[in-house]
Amino acid sequence: MRYVLLLLLNGFSLITYTQNIPKPASNMIVLLKNENNLLPFKNLDSLSISYSNAELESLGSRYTQNKGVKAVMITDNPNSKNDSEIKLLVLLGDSTQIDSNKLEKFQAVVYSTSKNSYALDLVFQKLFGGRGFTDTLSYAVYGYEQGAGIQTQGNLRFSFGNPSEVGMDSTFLNQKIDSVALMAIDSGVAPGIQVLVARNGRVILHKTYGYLTYKNKEPVKKDLLYDFASITKITGALPALMQLYDQDKFSLDATMDTYLPYFAKGNKKNLQYRQILSHNARLKAWIPFWTTTIKKNGKYKRNTLSHDSTANYSVKIVDNLYLHTNYKDIIYKQIRKSPLRKEAGYTYSGLSFYLYPGIIEKITNQDYEIYLKSNVYEPLGASTITYNPLRFYPLDKIVPTEIDTFFRMTPLRGTVHDEGAAMMKGVSSNAGLFGTTLDLAKIMQMYLWMGSYGGEQLISKNTMELFTVCHYCNEGNRRGLGFDKPVLVDKENGSTAIDASAHSFGHSGYTGTFAWADPDNGLLFIFMSNRVYPTRNNRKLYQLNIRPAMHQAIYDAITH
Repeated sequence: MRYVLLLLLNGFSLITYTQNIPKPASNMIVLLKNENNLLPFKNLDSLSISYSNAELESLGSRYTQNKGVKAVMITDNPNSKNDSEIKLLVLLGDSTQIDSNKLEKFQAVVYSTSKNSYALDLVFQKLFGGRGFTDTLSYAVYGYEQGAGIQTQGNLRFSFGNPSEVGMDSTFLNQKIDSVALMAIDSGVAPGIQVLVARNGRVILHKTYGYLTYKNKEPVKKDLLYDFASITKITGALPALMQLYDQDKFSLDATMDTYLPYFAKGNKKNLQYRQILSHNARLKAWIPFWTTTIKKNGKYKRNTLSHDSTANYSVKIVDNLYLHTNYKDIIYKQIRKSPLRKEAGYTYSGLSFYLYPGIIEKITNQDYEIYLKSNVYEPLGASTITYNPLRFYPLDKIVPTEIDTFFRMTPLRGTVHDEGAAMMKGVSSNAGLFGTTLDLAKIMQMYLWMGSYGGEQLISKNTMELFTVCHYCNEGNRRGLGFDKPVLVDKENGSTAIDASAHSFGHSGYTGTFAWADPDNGLLFIFMSNRVYPTRNNRKLYQLNIRPAMHQAIYDAITH
């Protein structure tokens, strides 16, 4: 059966078929025409794509689900009619016929000699720059004496393939990851797990295991959104701060009061952001803000929480629990008045990450979340990453976390697990972001490529290197600026693979998440779980060293 795929910009036009395409000696995918360098697609933040069937949508949605202003339609129906101009035509199969006179209206033409699902997958990877167009035809096609095989650069975005393509043992890697994941689930580490591994920009493993709860009714799926927990620290405010650092709008050597005049008085006014982001500023580890709302008798303190939503209690924590409208100011006050630790050196603290959204809004004069989506997530095609995901996604698309029995008194699903972030209307850089595993991987791959993704330099290489290096190693502090790093000594008891390089970086999340990039080996590892379901008291993830064991298996699979 003849199979034709049309990629249409702003609609369709009827095509008639009269001329055979000559069949090459072997299967290939050729870019025959590419006016104005339409391919690979650029500027995903302005690109809106719709699809005629689920197969095409699943291939395209790996790269973007953005809804921009430049409308592109992908269809496999050659008889679709529309008065708008067609921009790109993709033909699959060696017996396809087309009237060559119709080709003038196309800005780009792609020809594949095969029409199977594998070929279609490769076509989409090439359309989005995961792989380059490299095949050529030595004879004229459609009357084009030249240009029968225009070459384009690949590796601009993720490609998808097998471990053997990037120097890794496929059998060993799959068997080892499967073994650790299934052992973890059987041991009650978490009801379900999702794992993604990439090397040299190629996703070589992306698997799901188990279910969302121990009722075993909802299986883990790749398109589900996870609560990132503290991975928010390196995917929320941090990319914005790095961009502002590039623009000379944010200084690491500035003191805390530079961007927060509210802190001009008190014990924190002279703390530098280089120290703070490195967790080297003597800040307290955390403040359990929710406990300051409740009296010893269990009742809510005045102007804190209410079971009813009113003008004075407008911050929804969960159904039937609302925070006082101005309580955010109380949180800031508690941070400002908190004592500093007496000992100098490393103490992991999330307190400053409550403050960065306000700093970013002040510098950019723009809403924090709007800035992130416009300048980070949408250019990456990572549109599922968001705060407060229930605004955009149904409940069954979000992985549940804990059954809260001490504050919110309800199962948490689609509501941020971290109590402090919940009290910040769900929007903090301490925690609060949700997203799919693949979209998180896009941010991490951009970091791994030193700020570059999709042909855009979102963060300069110099800034990426500055933020991912240890600034206080001589004081025993392994941390980068916001980023975690491998432990300096006793690697057997660290949270990463023993073989993770000193240049590697990433972060873990309290809910059972982990994201790590190693530029020395071109490796990216994403581990997602909801280990806090049904309770955070489950610490088997740490006790059984699940993430380090799985991470090390990736290094052990490298053959060259």
